[in-house]
Amino acid sequence: MPETTPDPWNDPTAKPLIQFKNVTKRFGNFTAIEDLNIDIYEKEFFALLGPSGCGKTTMMRMLAGFETPTSGTILLDGQDISPIPPNKRSVNMMFQSYALFPHLTVFDNIAFGLKRSNMPKGQIADRVLEMLRLVQIEKFANRKPEQISGGQRQRVALARALAKAPKLLLLDEPLSALDKKLRQETQFELMDIQEKTGTTFVIVTHDQEEAMTVASRVAVMDHGKLKQVDTPDRIYEAPNSAYVADFIGEVNIIEGRSTTQGDTVSIAWAEGQPEIIGTLSKPGLDGNVTFLIRPEKIAISAEKPTDRRNTFQGKVVDIAYLGNLSTYYVQMPNGQMIKAQAANSRRRSSRPFTWEDTVWLSWTDTAGIILDR
Repeated sequence: MPETTPDPWNDPTAKPLIQFKNVTKRFGNFTAIEDLNIDIYEKEFFALLGPSGCGKTTMMRMLAGFETPTSGTILLDGQDISPIPPNKRSVNMMFQSYALFPHLTVFDNIAFGLKRSNMPKGQIADRVLEMLRLVQIEKFANRKPEQISGGQRQRVALARALAKAPKLLLLDEPLSALDKKLRQETQFELMDIQEKTGTTFVIVTHDQEEAMTVASRVAVMDHGKLKQVDTPDRIYEAPNSAYVADFIGEVNIIEGRSTTQGDTVSIAWAEGQPEIIGTLSKPGLDGNVTFLIRPEKIAISAEKPTDRRNTFQGKVVDIAYLGNLSTYYVQMPNGQMIKAQAANSRRRSSRPFTWEDTVWLSWTDTAGIILDR
């Protein structure tokens, strides 16, 4: 069997497992998906991320066979799957509600799909035991769903979805019912299971942290369109729009007018304020631009730094204490609010800044991103 490249989306010879080709889906006059083109590769853990109503669930339902495209083609392993009914596709789906049968044991819930596929009884038992071991719930095999915790029910649903060894597993907000700590633990377990089985996972979520943690690539969607598809680090560090930057984590958005000289970009953004200095990411950035910078890339200090060109004075108007870090909301003389984050390495009582303090914000020339407006 030929080895697969770690990043098949960067290999022009790699063949996608899933292809959306000019797919549009309308419900009456409402367009849920508009002219969508995307490739998803074998063994990927792919995340569809976006706010409610952005089209991500519609995409998943079309892959599952619960909806059909209004126009365009969806290919699975090179085959047009539009005419194939859901139960005949090599696709399984793990629902947000888990959809377990309350009257069946954990063992029988996992075995349900295998029995319907007429697998020999002995093979069914072996496969169910394999799935129980995979999700580490062997000791709960004879219990009913109501007798186990929410996290354990989630594992049962995952085992049942994987039991028939689908080419593609769809996960619809699979961790939303779990508390935060258990959700974070389960994210890593999902990644481990996906790697062990080699199944292609497509997860739908509105939780940015979840998508960034589990996915090999993330597709950010809005109003039925793809805004950006890339690896989590690229989505965060190099967003292609203010929308993506703002949707993924915290970001400061500053509008201005730029001029370039060599590789240096100077941005006039407020009367009476020094220009923001950045580096040229692409040609043609003279004119109206948007400057994006993450709060954790901004240093906050009582004295003006001497080792950076980007230094701006303002007043602390609010502080969000988050335990391990604090976010300072600093108002500039022109009214612009800039957020800066600092690690809480000392006790809160000895925090260096408080409300109404005058402070200096600073960052390096390469800390921000400059985009055309």
